[in-house]
Amino acid sequence: MNQLAVTSTGVFWSGHEFDHWRREYEKRRSDLQQCGSRYAHENIQAVGRKEAGRFTMMLHRIANGIITEAVENGCTVIAFEELTGIRDRLSGASWGHEWAFERLYEYVEYKVEMYGITVGQVDPENTSRRCSTCGFTHPDNRDGESFECLKCGYRNHADYNAVAGLRPAGSKVA
Repeated sequence: MNQLAVTSTGVFWSGHEFDHWRREYEKRRSDLQQCGSRYAHENIQAVGRKEAGRFTMMLHRIANGIITEAVENGCTVIAFEELTGIRDRLSGASWGHEWAFERLYEYVEYKVEMYGITVGQVDPENTSRRCSTCGFTHPDNRDGESFECLKCGYRNHADYNAVAGLRPAGSKVA
């Protein structure tokens, strides 16, 4: 998971810390399972609680950052790609990816109510292949994290291009 969130104002929240801690907790659980003792079983449960707490805290921090960015820039909409079933669509995606995106959406949705900002989900189909400048859609427009439109030559980070393409006319989207 390279980016957990990207705003149309150019702020990125990396998924590297999330992935790092997921691997660390998996390793701790694996080491404890090798022991097979009752003590190890109790510690596996404790590790799970610590993991859930750390990820919850990280996602709240990112949600607060997204909302702050939206408020400071006068955004009226916060749009998320609807990522249900991401594990089925992406090779290498774990349950943690779907959980993280869903939770982040939920946190932003309930926290943003007091600011009068709309939060919604959009169909992710072709968002990473469609040029946010001219609208041309082609699979070869995207190469990893790089985006270059084959029609107009627009270049940018692929995730930023996808977010910029979600902007309805006349509104600011975070």
